[in-house]
Amino acid sequence: ADDWIPIRPGTDGAMALAMLNVLLNEKGIYDREFLKKHTNAPYLVGEDGHYLRDISSKKPLVWDAADGKAKPFDADVKDIALEGSHVIGEVMGTTSFQALKEGVKKYTPENVESITTVPAETIRRIAVEFGEAARVGAKITIEGKELPFRPAAANYLRGATTRKHGSNVGLTVSLLNLMIGAFHVPGGHMGVNLVGPSGKWGPRVNRDGLMLPVEIFAHGFN
Repeated sequence: ADDWIPIRPGTDGAMALAMLNVLLNEKGIYDREFLKKHTNAPYLVGEDGHYLRDISSKKPLVWDAADGKAKPFDADVKDIALEGSHVIGEVMGTTSFQALKEGVKKYTPENVESITTVPAETIRRIAVEFGEAARVGAKITIEGKELPFRPAAANYLRGATTRKHGSNVGLTVSLLNLMIGAFHVPGGHMGVNLVGPSGKWGPRVNRDGLMLPVEIFAHGFN
């Protein structure tokens, strides 16, 4: 490694949130097409933090910027909105991605420096280097097939997560990969197979269009 960045134990989540703030709000480095097509980033949420849903199908709504109205996420959406807030009937809906951008604003490198002991300029530098290394929009051809190329990845191990709020830390670090589209593509991050080599779990879709979590029967719990 080129850098070893000492950090106060237990503050990895704060570091990741500050990096997200830099990427999303300061530098605007994120994979817009990946977020629109493969995540719930465009899904509209209400003031209570829950999805706004279609009355008949109960499916989460997204905003079609071309038609100027909300539609179920799997409808014929001409121009799906990734950012912004929109009025649906008498309710205000904000995209999940916009809510994330707003939520991380308070985690400036300057504010997080006192939490992590990592200097603000170092946090900002690492975030920018991470985003630039991802080469958002780049492609690579492998065996005749064109694929996204994202040569950057954030990973976490046991030390960051086996403590209070550890699960949230893991999710926050994973958001770094999702924001740049470095998820199961060449150069990016490959998640852990929780079931193991003998597991029979494969990707399945739930009613909201998202991947169902694995049932970990191989380890005696689910």
